[in-house]
Amino acid sequence: MPRNRIHTGSDGRWTYKISDSTGKRHVIKSRLNETKNNFIDRCDQLDKLAQGQIVKDTMNDLFYFWLENYVKIHNSKSDYINSKSLYELYIKPLIGHQRLHEITRADVYRILNKAVSSNKSTATIKRIRGCISRPFNWSINSMGYNLVAPTQGLVFKYPDEDKTITFLTESDINRFFESAKNSKHYNYFKILFLTGLRPSECLGLKNIDIKKDHLAINQGWTNHGYSKLKTTKAKRKFPLYPELKQYLHIQRTGSMQVGSEWLFPSTYGLPSMNAVQMAFKRILKQTAVYERGGRNGLKKLKLITKPLKCTMYDFRHTFATLQAEKGLPINILAELMGHEDTSTTMKYYVGLTDKMIKQAVEILSS
Repeated sequence: MPRNRIHTGSDGRWTYKISDSTGKRHVIKSRLNETKNNFIDRCDQLDKLAQGQIVKDTMNDLFYFWLENYVKIHNSKSDYINSKSLYELYIKPLIGHQRLHEITRADVYRILNKAVSSNKSTATIKRIRGCISRPFNWSINSMGYNLVAPTQGLVFKYPDEDKTITFLTESDINRFFESAKNSKHYNYFKILFLTGLRPSECLGLKNIDIKKDHLAINQGWTNHGYSKLKTTKAKRKFPLYPELKQYLHIQRTGSMQVGSEWLFPSTYGLPSMNAVQMAFKRILKQTAVYERGGRNGLKKLKLITKPLKCTMYDFRHTFATLQAEKGLPINILAELMGHEDTSTTMKYYVGLTDKMIKQAVEILSS
C-alpha cells in the first residue's frame, strides 16, 4: 500500500504525492479509465523510487554501459553503430545529462517530435525511441534497477508511410540482368533473385553452406563485416532446385579457384557489401536506354527509357510475390523467407500483381 494518502480532486481524478531523499516532490495523477488498483500499483512504484532507491546514473551513463555490455556482446555490429549514432544525434543533446529518474514521457515525446519535424522515417523514429526504451528495460530486467521506463505507456503518432510493396516486373528483371551480364557480381544478384535471401544473408554464404539438397543460411555479411542472423527463424535451410544449383556451382567453382571459403569473396578475400552496392548502382544506371538524334545520328544522346529505380531488397519482395502468385502456401513461403510469422510475409513482402487481380476477378465472376 502507498505510504501517503491518495487524494481525490474536484475533477474526480486521484492524486498521489511523495518526497524523495533529496527533497524533490513527486506527483502523479490517475489516467483516463485507469482502475484504482492500477493507480495504487503506480503509487507503490513511486514510493520505491523515493525510498532511497533513486539511481544517480545519467542517461549517458546508462546508454553507454548498455551499449558496451549488452549490444556489443549480443547484437550485430551494425546495431551497435546505428544505435550509438542515433543516440548521439537525437537523444544525448537533450537528456543525456539528466538523471534517470528525472526523465519523463514529455522528454521522450519532445525527442520523437523533433525527429518527425526533421522528416525522419517511421522506422528511424522507432529506433530512436528504442535507444531510450531498450537501455531502460535492460537495466530494470537485468540490472535490477527500480525504474519505470519513460517510454512506458507513451502513445505517439508516427508519420504515415507509403506501404506499397515494390517488386520487379518480368520486363524489369530482364532489363536488369541484361545490363548486369558483364558484372563480376552477376551470380550474386541472380542467386539473390532466385532465393529471396536478405542481401546480407546472400553475401554471407560460404562454400560449405551448399549441401546436397539445400542451402544452409547460417550468417550474414554487412557493411560492418560478419553479422549474426536477424532472428532465430532466419537460420534455415533453403531447398535447391536446378536453376539455383547451376549458379551456385558456377560461383563456388570460381571461389575455390582463388582459395576462399566465402562464396562471394572480394579482391581482398573477404566479402564486401560496399563493392556489391556500388556494382548495383552501376547496373541500374546502365538499364537506361539512349539513342542519337539528328541527321546521321550526330546529335547528343537522347534518353528514351529511364533507368530502373529499385533496391536490392526488391529482389526479396519480387521472390515472395512470384511464389505467392504461383500458389505456394504462405506458411511455406514464410519459412523460406526466414520470417517468424506469416503476417510479416503478407504485410511487407507480398505485392499485388496483375495476375493476382485477374484471378480474383475470375473467382468473383464465377
